[in-house]
Amino acid sequence: MAVAVAPGLTEIARLAQPVVLAGERVLPVGEALRPLLPEGGLRRGSTVAVSRSTSLVLSLVAEASVAGSWVAFVGMPWVGVVAAAESGVDLERVAFVPRPTRERWADVVAALVDGVDIVVVHGRGDRRLSTRVRERGGVLIVSDPVRDVPADVRLEVVERSWQGLGWGHGHLEACEVAVATSGRGAASRGGRAHLRLAG
Repeated sequence: MAVAVAPGLTEIARLAQPVVLAGERVLPVGEALRPLLPEGGLRRGSTVAVSRSTSLVLSLVAEASVAGSWVAFVGMPWVGVVAAAESGVDLERVAFVPRPTRERWADVVAALVDGVDIVVVHGRGDRRLSTRVRERGGVLIVSDPVRDVPADVRLEVVERSWQGLGWGHGHLEACEVAVATSGRGAASRGGRAHLRLAG
């Protein structure tokens, strides 16, 4: 069951203590996504910036949630339960914080970072938050960063085509995307991969 979070963030963070052992430094992702990430998964303590695709964000967190990790979406009210489920996210491991006020945003995200494995935010991210994520051993995903977020890995959808729609009939079933990668350290060499995402 998805959890709508507004008050009681500290309690949610306490209940959602990371279940992955400290020695397991990489949270799993689906097989098709592994070539996009230097260590084949979401490395604990890292910040990942994803541009131009909420579907890619959902796909990135799905496997980790199924494996038992908690995921929180902050300030992304357009991300719904149906879309998350269609992407394979375990709804028993998801918290949604649709619209924290500008004044409370930093406090909300900090509380979640303290106890949730993966925190997904929209647009915003800064060095202090990335440092906190690194210290706590979580993962921060910044969807559609609005400024230069200090990301370890950057993923950007550079091409997109839809499947399932015929000439005036049918419905969208899936999206084929080309993703360009860049970043720091092992991710600095860059790359490109083609993926099929849920429609």
